[in-house]
Amino acid sequence: MKMPSLAGIAALAALAFCALAPVPASAQAPRGSVYTVSGVRVDAPAQQQAFAQGRQSGFERLVQRITLPDELARIGMPRPDVAALERLVLSLDVEDERRSGARYIGRVSLRFDPNGVRNLLRQAGLAIADQRGAAILVVPLWTNVPAATGEAWRAAWEQGGFGDELVPLIAAPRTLVGAPNWVNASPHAQAAGAARALYLDLRVNGANASAAIVEVGANGLRRDRGQVQARINSGDQGLATALQSLAEQASARLQNEWKTTLATGSGQRARVSASALYANQAEWQRIKAGLEAAAATMISEIRIEAVARQGALVSFSFVGDRTALAAELRRHGVVLDETQTGPVLRTAGR
Repeated sequence: MKMPSLAGIAALAALAFCALAPVPASAQAPRGSVYTVSGVRVDAPAQQQAFAQGRQSGFERLVQRITLPDELARIGMPRPDVAALERLVLSLDVEDERRSGARYIGRVSLRFDPNGVRNLLRQAGLAIADQRGAAILVVPLWTNVPAATGEAWRAAWEQGGFGDELVPLIAAPRTLVGAPNWVNASPHAQAAGAARALYLDLRVNGANASAAIVEVGANGLRRDRGQVQARINSGDQGLATALQSLAEQASARLQNEWKTTLATGSGQRARVSASALYANQAEWQRIKAGLEAAAATMISEIRIEAVARQGALVSFSFVGDRTALAAELRRHGVVLDETQTGPVLRTAGR
């Protein structure tokens, strides 16, 4: 498609740039951002005590998420007082709740103030790694365990809040079953904006639970990622706690690998200049909306260099590889094609 005349571009580009200008970090952290922590389990004698427990647990999980493990172990977890912690929490939402005897048991989701958290960590001497990587599709499987245990394994992934991590882990639909296979997984991975899939096969032997991990991806990628293990303690929550531990261990491996990539510079940003092609204003708005959505994950520093009736020149920075970038954009309704004349952005389905 030939780019139309760019007469009057300066004014149009300025307006379009304003439409894509990123929201300041001091503004709200929307659900699904790095500074949202969901799936936080609480168990206390009363609701208010449970919420206080949730704020503390959510804060610690967020700190572990956006700091380097070795540095956090050396410096220690920051301990804000109750009032300071309450100020850091922008909102607390109940995902699930129930009474068990005289106890309040549930799961909550918390949105934290990004600037407040960053300032606190910097004052403690902790470096911050809050740049997201490409999502990974997670396929929970189980072998020779009761169906109820298998469903609890799936619930650990679906309810654990792993989609908010630096490397978002998205549970595959239950229709995806069978041995690790990228051909079968790729349509679901593409829908989730993931460039690879992680199959986790649960096994239970007495009081011991384990999950073997296999990673698959494009171009024949298949990698044995070892296994994670946990002990099933007695009590009503023993199995659920062990399965949650397995999921957290598997997630921690991936998150720490990504943070190491960021810290060593091997995850340095690259910049893309692309032609955005559209047939009408509605398609252009969808492309802009997709870029804005991806700005919460992989891309940043979006610039609209020029705009015309049916095309625009757009540039942005990203961390990761082009395959992961294309998968993330497609998740938000934008197709990135590599052509002989350079990268091209279009709306999905066009």
